[in-house]
Amino acid sequence: MEEWKEYRLGDIATIKGGKRLPKGVNLIKAPNNHPYIRVQDLGHEKTLELNSSYAYVDDETQKFISKYIVNTGDIIMSIVGTIGLIGIVGNTLNNANLTENCVKVVNVSNIEKEYLYYFLISTYGQSEISKGIVGAVQLKLPIKNIQNITSGHFKLNIVL
Repeated sequence: MEEWKEYRLGDIATIKGGKRLPKGVNLIKAPNNHPYIRVQDLGHEKTLELNSSYAYVDDETQKFISKYIVNTGDIIMSIVGTIGLIGIVGNTLNNANLTENCVKVVNVSNIEKEYLYYFLISTYGQSEISKGIVGAVQLKLPIKNIQNITSGHFKLNIVL
């Protein structure tokens, strides 16, 4: 017998935030081994790959924000500014740094990452994202609201 159950995004994945640059630190344009993914880098292609528009952090700054990196296959979502831009981290951005204005969706289970990506960029998915936006002056999408995104689209087939 098969049973269908509805899940929250937080039931099938872990949502983790990015990191703000330390006060007084600016991004640099000179390429190095520490690219920094910003909101403006999302929304152009499904797979995010390093190109000439990316900015970088210097070696010293990297030491302070090194815990806030992404890995190939992580799904990235913008949560401040232009909210709801989605991308999948490609090979050339493995171990890149992530802005505090985005989150990464990791440890995805019981669903294909590409299916989740297409759900999140769909009209329905974007509507679900919009429902979680808060704030009056500076709009944002809190992690707890991302975790609570639900949809019949997350119904996973459980064999009993």
